[in-house]
Amino acid sequence: MAVRPQRIQDAVVERRLRPIYDWLDNGNNKKALQEAEKVLKKSPTLQAARALKALALLRLGKASESHAVLDALVEEKPSDDTTLQAMTISYRESQQLHKVCEIYEAAVKVDPSNEELYSHLFMSYVRVGDHKSQQRAAMALYKLLPKNPYFFWAVMSIVLQAKTADDSTKRGILLSLAQKLVENFITDNKMEAEQEARLYIMILELQEKWEDILKFIECPLYAQLVPASTTQACIPYYKKIGEWKKLNLLCKDLLWDNQDRWDFYMPYFDSVFQLMNKPDSDNSVDDSPEKCHEFICSIVENSSGRALRGPYLARLELWKRLAKDGDPTLLLGSGVALCVQYLRVFANKPCAVPDLKPYLSMLPQKEREDHSRDFLTCLGFDENSEPDSIKDIQRHISCLLAWRLTAPMGSAEENLNVAEMLRRHYLRSLQRGLVTSTATEFCATDSYGILAAHHFFYAAVEQENSTPIIEALNLLELVLHHSPANFHAKLLLISLYHILGNATAADSIYTKLEVKHIQLVSLGWLHAARLAPALASPRALRLLADTTTFHKHHAKDSVEQVTYAYKFGTFEKVLEVWEWGGRIESCAWCGACARERQLLALLAGPSQAPQHTVKLPFTPTDNRDLNAIVSWSSTDNDRAAYKERSFEKDVAYLRLKDGLLSAIVLCIECADNRSVEMKSSQLEQLRACIDAFGSALDRCQRLYGERENLNVTAPLPSRIIAFVTSPVPYRELYTNTLRMVCELCAGSSNAQTFAEPVRTTLVKSREHLAAYALPTLWQNRDALEFFSNYLEFIGVITYLLGVCNEHLAPAHAKRNKKKASQSPEQIQIIEILSKLNDDVQETIAILEDIFENWPKFDYQSSLEAELEKLTISKYQTPVEQKLKNGLDDVLADVKNILKNKAKYLKSLQ
Repeated sequence: MAVRPQRIQDAVVERRLRPIYDWLDNGNNKKALQEAEKVLKKSPTLQAARALKALALLRLGKASESHAVLDALVEEKPSDDTTLQAMTISYRESQQLHKVCEIYEAAVKVDPSNEELYSHLFMSYVRVGDHKSQQRAAMALYKLLPKNPYFFWAVMSIVLQAKTADDSTKRGILLSLAQKLVENFITDNKMEAEQEARLYIMILELQEKWEDILKFIECPLYAQLVPASTTQACIPYYKKIGEWKKLNLLCKDLLWDNQDRWDFYMPYFDSVFQLMNKPDSDNSVDDSPEKCHEFICSIVENSSGRALRGPYLARLELWKRLAKDGDPTLLLGSGVALCVQYLRVFANKPCAVPDLKPYLSMLPQKEREDHSRDFLTCLGFDENSEPDSIKDIQRHISCLLAWRLTAPMGSAEENLNVAEMLRRHYLRSLQRGLVTSTATEFCATDSYGILAAHHFFYAAVEQENSTPIIEALNLLELVLHHSPANFHAKLLLISLYHILGNATAADSIYTKLEVKHIQLVSLGWLHAARLAPALASPRALRLLADTTTFHKHHAKDSVEQVTYAYKFGTFEKVLEVWEWGGRIESCAWCGACARERQLLALLAGPSQAPQHTVKLPFTPTDNRDLNAIVSWSSTDNDRAAYKERSFEKDVAYLRLKDGLLSAIVLCIECADNRSVEMKSSQLEQLRACIDAFGSALDRCQRLYGERENLNVTAPLPSRIIAFVTSPVPYRELYTNTLRMVCELCAGSSNAQTFAEPVRTTLVKSREHLAAYALPTLWQNRDALEFFSNYLEFIGVITYLLGVCNEHLAPAHAKRNKKKASQSPEQIQIIEILSKLNDDVQETIAILEDIFENWPKFDYQSSLEAELEKLTISKYQTPVEQKLKNGLDDVLADVKNILKNKAKYLKSLQ
């Protein structure tokens, strides 16, 4: 048996270890190591000090020395908590979580009566997802100390085994076992907490035993554990088993006491429309539209004089459901009238129009458009009204927004008139001191500027003219200046700056959003995805790196959240966190970032060989939040379908990038000094990868060749469109370049047959550059995206020429000394590669000239003249300077990148 470790609780030892902890916490690992060495000089066998020394070594980058210390400690089988915790941190930081399980397994054998060690052992199994071992550890812990949490840890472990089981029979057996364990616990009257009851319901839900769930909810034990929620807990299960009469009566009772609870109205409507198909003789049951309407009206009448949104919206919901299969006007009257009535009552609330939005779209288009001015004038306002109080401004804004959502889309001139009118409203409010925003809150007047920006955008798209966009940017910058917390203005500014192709200006706003953690994923489409096509390569690399880092570390963070869920007994969160972790793990945008980052680095980043990335999931998940920018256009009703279409294109582009990166990595692996026979399998894999890439690109050209309309509230057109519709023949350029490298690595003379087409195609591709060389400001984004795709190829071919040069380097060395030793094929391929190198350098020189002569745009705006007329305090808009500096920075970066590429290519000759 191993010698028992020293007692760490000893005050002298603890005092000696304290400086080591302090230095580690402060990040001074060198000092921590020195302190650990001092302690070990006096106490060479002190396990805690050695564990802390291992941690300091690991953080200093001395992983091998750290692991040697840890391995020695493992042999001694420590069981004191201080040592084990320090070892756990080291193993977690070195991604060796399975070793944490091993050290605690050994520790509980040394000290089998230690509750804390068993608890840590259980959590170590949680971190590696070993649900079977979790169950054993939890049951051992429960036998040691029969506490409820330990028992339910074991039950939850069984549930997780069932959730991950592939065999339905095994799944059923495990769930039945979990159910039986809990029922025995109930029989023995041991259940004590609400979460224990919820876990039992979860087990029954997974088995779809709805009647058993209802029996449990209706028993006295549930009421004791979860007081005051028995009635509403029955609602989803009455729906499952079709007890519509009970559901109807229950929801009516709940609504009398909670007249504004929308989550009670929806199941009430479900029950009414189900009972309409099989009427009941019980008069207390609402089984017809008339009874339902009467019930809603009775709630409105008995609302004690308070205007509640729930009952008013309930009438609109009834109208919407009746409109699916019949004519609701006979019972409820005009849908427009109901919407107008709702607006008239609740227009003073910012949520009024968002509440109405789903119901406005249900109205017949002609009726909606014919009565659009009813929404504008229902409170005595019109488009030219000048409200003098914040409350009246909110009402006016609500009327304007409802009008915008129902009126037909006007011409460019009409949109400009509306935008200028709304801008005047904002400036007048600013002049009269009605802009009352603070550093943390924004006010109703901001909506004048935001809605005006939308109309400026509509006009710009109609005219294909950037001038209205400039006006919108200036106005939004003014709104943000007075309302720095208004994220709606920030999001809209980012989108509009990107529409003009100015990623640097957009980045100045993006930094103010302080995007962190999951927002890197949900808002990646808005900014990070548009940096590379706008040629803002350094910024793109930083943001892509941030997102990739988040993706790599989310699993560790999710695991810790699961351990907390167990500690606090919130078992529902265990499943929720695991499922959320799965969504992030298979996130399409995170996969795109990892690949985009490596390909972009070939052009603009440090010279680092690309590496194989984690394989793409079969079905990537879409974690984008496309509702971040609120839309006020009456034509943006099918956003779900647009999201699905755009995601399909993004995934297709992701798979193209994945295939291209895989082929480049295989080229690097094949360009070593191994014999052709040794790398034959990789060469075959490379040839198959190139063929698959070419076929996929052909398919994408057939499917995604149509241009898309711009939408300020949605992602810009997918990058695959510009790639596959480009006049530059990327299929031939990429596939022939990759085949050339492949055949060169295989020692085949076919390398020459692919090198010549690359040269010819590259020279011909220059003819298309001039068409994009002098864009207008409106065309700037498309032109930059065109050149971003072209520069990406330049980055790839430059890197691959370096790979070829390195592969042929021994031959070069021999050629100088023994010219006769070179075969004619080798001499010829070296000459062809040299010519290709010259062609790439010539292409780079042409690109440098294009970017040197990139047009200077006019960014003038009429906003400052308007401010002067109203004698508003001096304000200088930053838009013009941001746009000029942003474009200059991008052009400078691109020219510097091209200069470095040219210098590198010359070094290869």
